[in-house]
Amino acid sequence: MKSVWVFFRPILFSLDAEKAHIATVRAIHALSSQSLGRAFLRQLSKQSRMQRQQVRLFDLTFRSRVGLAAGFDKNGELLQALPHLGFGFAEIGTVTPRPQLGNDKPRLFRIPEQQAIWNSMGFNNEGAEIVARRLSQARMAGWIPSDFPVGVNLGKNKDTPNEEAWRDYRAVAQRFADLADYLVINVSSPNTPGLRSLQSPEAVRRILEAVLDARKAWGRQVPVLLKLAPEISETDLGEIIQTVDALVDGWVLTNTRQALSPPSVGHPRQGGLSGLPLRQISGERLIEVKRLTSKVVVSCGGIMDELEARHRIHSGADLLQVYSGYVFEGPDFPVRLTRGMG
Repeated sequence: MKSVWVFFRPILFSLDAEKAHIATVRAIHALSSQSLGRAFLRQLSKQSRMQRQQVRLFDLTFRSRVGLAAGFDKNGELLQALPHLGFGFAEIGTVTPRPQLGNDKPRLFRIPEQQAIWNSMGFNNEGAEIVARRLSQARMAGWIPSDFPVGVNLGKNKDTPNEEAWRDYRAVAQRFADLADYLVINVSSPNTPGLRSLQSPEAVRRILEAVLDARKAWGRQVPVLLKLAPEISETDLGEIIQTVDALVDGWVLTNTRQALSPPSVGHPRQGGLSGLPLRQISGERLIEVKRLTSKVVVSCGGIMDELEARHRIHSGADLLQVYSGYVFEGPDFPVRLTRGMG
């Protein structure tokens, strides 16, 4: 099926990046709605060649260590398709309490010469109520296998003051009671003004306590992870871990790197850079955190080939997440990574 990607990649890459993403999501959704389409997705991803490397973490079984990062399926539209795409788990979102449009377009750009993606999406999503309803329907329909955890990435609405942010994170967590397999608190996106100031130990603790309080009402105590920015200093990182490591079940490292928009945007805008430019700094944060905690670490950012995937696992990562590599390398990328770690 490599030839299929060789044919379709130039077509997709000729489109505006966000339009191409929307078209891809719609195509995957349409294919997953019928059995022949799901079989085609499995063939396209070469899922039959995946050497299952099941791992038990958080009392959950992961089909493999390679998962789909948040941001690809923001609204839970691909829940029927995700288990057929060659991943071992997936994270939907970022989800905010209320729907929001996100930042002005254009806000998503590929930088092929750097194997990078720049975005300033701004937590565009349909809101917790709609996304939770989709996840509930997927659970009831039996679309999500027991060895395919689905996590939910939590965010705050743009117009919520930072001092009230904990209320937003708690509200989203409440919506996904007994639906999400794990939760990720996102205080590290560079695309919502002021969000990264929530990475202070005091702010993080208040948000975590609010989410954990909401979790008490769940029938099962799902793991709660914290996602951090790559630019966070080693000193600040140490302070955060010292303050909240006892509260979290794990860490996601890292989010995108703050960067000005590429020249094609036409005027400078702040956003986040992902892909190959994130490789070194994301890898460094993994090593630093593994020195400071024994909790589970999900490594994300700059994993563009099998060699880097193996390096992250050898550096202590328990799970991996990919996004940009999936965009640039095509539908068989997660299976290639999994096989490369076998």
